[in-house]
Formats: sequence, C-alpha cells, structure tokens
Amino acid sequence: MIRLKGIKKSYFIGERELPILKGIDLTIESGELVIFMGVSGSGKTTLMNIIGLLDKQTEGEYFFMEKNVDGLDDENLAVLRNEYIGFVFQQFFLLPYLNALENVLIPIVYSKKNIKHPKEKAKQLLTRFGLAERTHNKPSQLSGGEQQRVAIARALINDPDLILADEPTGALDSKTGNEIMELFRMLNEEGKTIIVVTHDPKLAQFGKRLIRIEDGVISQDITS
Repeated sequence: MIRLKGIKKSYFIGERELPILKGIDLTIESGELVIFMGVSGSGKTTLMNIIGLLDKQTEGEYFFMEKNVDGLDDENLAVLRNEYIGFVFQQFFLLPYLNALENVLIPIVYSKKNIKHPKEKAKQLLTRFGLAERTHNKPSQLSGGEQQRVAIARALINDPDLILADEPTGALDSKTGNEIMELFRMLNEEGKTIIVVTHDPKLAQFGKRLIRIEDGVISQDITS
C-alpha cells in the first residue's frame, strides 16, 4: 500500500535549511496496524503528512496504492485522499455549528465515490460507536471521547482503505484513550490499514508494528 524511498523533507527559514526527515525508507502493507512513535520534533507528524498526501517531500519517491504520487497536482492528490484515506486528529476538528450526524457526513460533499444512503450509513457508524442517542448533539454537548468517536465515524464514512490518526488520544484521559485505541484495533481486525502517530509509549501495546522515529530517521522497526 505504502512505499517510501529515500524520503527527505526540509523547511527553509530565509536561506537557512531546516532538515526534518533525513532519509526514510519504509513499506507498509495493507492490513497493518502501525504505531509511529517519537518525541515532539522527531519528524513523525511530518512523515504522516507526507503519507497522507497533505505535504510533499523535498527528495525521494512515494508510491501509494502502487502509484507514484510525486508528480500529481493538488487536485489529483485531493481525489486520492478523499477516496482512500481517513484522518483522525488530536483536536477532533468537528464543526461547532453542526451536530454529530452532520459532521460525519462532511466528507460526502467532496467525495466522488458513490456512497449509497450516506445518512443511514452515518447513523449506523454513530450507533456502532455508542452514539445512537447523540446524533443531534453538537460538539459542545459531547465529551472528548464522544467527539473523537464522531471524528472516527467521519473518517470512515467514505470507506477508506487507510486511516491516519495523529495523536488521537492526546486530548483524552487514559481510560478514554485506551477505548479509542481498542476501537482502532477492532477496525484493523476488520481489514483497515491504520497508522497511529503518538509520543505516548503506552500506546505501543496496541500496534502490531512499532516504528520509532528519532531526529528524522527510523531508529527502530519492530513487528510483534
């Protein structure tokens, strides 16, 4: 599903180059549950953004779903993202003026997939995640864990092959965070490829593969 060859990423402050990723070679197969772990500034989120087609590398090649994506323009990258990738973030990014059901349906607006009966599918996802009685609640009326489950339902509405989760438990207490990780594990058992980016070593137990990133390189790659 994912193949990275010699991926480097730098940012420039004036004429000063700030290298973030310093040569990443990585393959992730369909159906894996991978934990990217590293401290703040290690490059893990930058790597996730490249994998998620939100950013482009400075050097190297990226093959996604057997396609070399390096030459694609923003419009084609957006189509790939919407069709194949679901995103979950630490801060949920739910629209405050929409209720839970409406937030889940947002990706449908931009989708070219033929999702049949999207409203019913959104209700089914919310019900599955224990939110049947919360479909008409706005984010301010939901707990942090409930908001994150809404965000996961939103990530799944287009039936993506890959779910990218950036610090998905960072704004949650440990009990709720574990519940969210169990949810990811369940989705992985159903065939979803999942990458979780975190700085929390306690989350390593939930992955089938742990990749440690330090100073822009992979320092450890362990499959359990």
